[in-house]
Amino acid sequence: MNYAPRIPFFLIWRFITRSNKWTLGLTIFLMAVAFINLLFISSLFNGIIDGTNQQIVKTYTGNVIITPTEGNDYIDHAETMSAQVETVAGVTAASPETLVPGELGYHNIKGAWQILAINPDQESRVTNVSEKMMSGEYLDADDANGIIIGRQIAGGVDVESDFYSFHGAQVGEAVKLTVGGVSKDFIIRGIFYTKFINTDQRAFITQAALESMLPPVAGKATQIIVKTTKTGQEDKVIAALEAAGITGKFGTWQDAAGLMKSVTKSFLSINVLMTFVGILIAAVTIFIVIYIDISNKRRQIGIMRAIGIKPYIIRTTYILQTVVYSVAGVALGTALFFGVLVPYFNWHPFALPICDAVLKIDSVDFIARMETVFLVAIGAGLIPAFTVTRMKILNAILGK
Repeated sequence: MNYAPRIPFFLIWRFITRSNKWTLGLTIFLMAVAFINLLFISSLFNGIIDGTNQQIVKTYTGNVIITPTEGNDYIDHAETMSAQVETVAGVTAASPETLVPGELGYHNIKGAWQILAINPDQESRVTNVSEKMMSGEYLDADDANGIIIGRQIAGGVDVESDFYSFHGAQVGEAVKLTVGGVSKDFIIRGIFYTKFINTDQRAFITQAALESMLPPVAGKATQIIVKTTKTGQEDKVIAALEAAGITGKFGTWQDAAGLMKSVTKSFLSINVLMTFVGILIAAVTIFIVIYIDISNKRRQIGIMRAIGIKPYIIRTTYILQTVVYSVAGVALGTALFFGVLVPYFNWHPFALPICDAVLKIDSVDFIARMETVFLVAIGAGLIPAFTVTRMKILNAILGK
């Protein structure tokens, strides 16, 4: 009976059971760290990209935007259309918004920030600005004298755009809104902070307040933002809206992302680069571990060859050894990553100027990186194994 195929498994079993447990544990831990590094880089950038996209959808545009047809400045009967939009399959809520062509003034400071007139109740069903009040309170639907402003407009200590802000406006103070030669004082009801700078440079008043200043815009809107049941199905919802007879120009949150598209592409490019670096680090780590181990066992390998064990059997043994290292390292790395790091950063996200980022990795990406570690481990283990089995037997035994 040919026992040669069994020899590598026997040798690897002897290696596992008789090797120094601290050395084995440290090697597996190094493999786990290399795998975690590979996961961490990708999941962080994925988390930043996903967090930014969610900020756009949840605080700025909704999933789908409906604007007036070509040649029109407003959507007529906006409330009626919003109600009709909400009956379409895949739509959760809709809110009409009217861009106010005005200027805000506070003391001797003036600025042309984006000011929107909204129905607060409907708006809170589409965006989460109402949940992001850092001081004061959200608008009431019938509040004709109140305004809420973003942190970047209010300004203050540590505000990124303080130079172009009101330098510390507070809740309860008055700001002057001027629209087409008509001015009116509004009381700051609240200041919101979404951590998305585009949204935090906005101000909101009620539709009732705008209509009191510009009666001709009553019942009209410059856009209707729509929240869908699931992000990623915007094209299906748009097709359903068109089939339902909703008129207007349709766009998605990606179309309105603007500068954030470039930011996202930059993160994707950096992610690819850092992933390559992570794979390189994993390969070097595995190579060094296997090379040192084989170097220390060169004499044993020479003796095995001297008693007739074929070189391919020895190489197979070290392939199995790298498999043991990589499987155990990936298992430990997975446990630490999902059991420690992911929960920690869910509780303590990375606070960035555009979002609070958590670690996010999908199953396909995870499996691809796991397979990469296995392939890299086998490749990195084969190189020193080939090198040592090609040495002269006497030199190997003598440790030369």
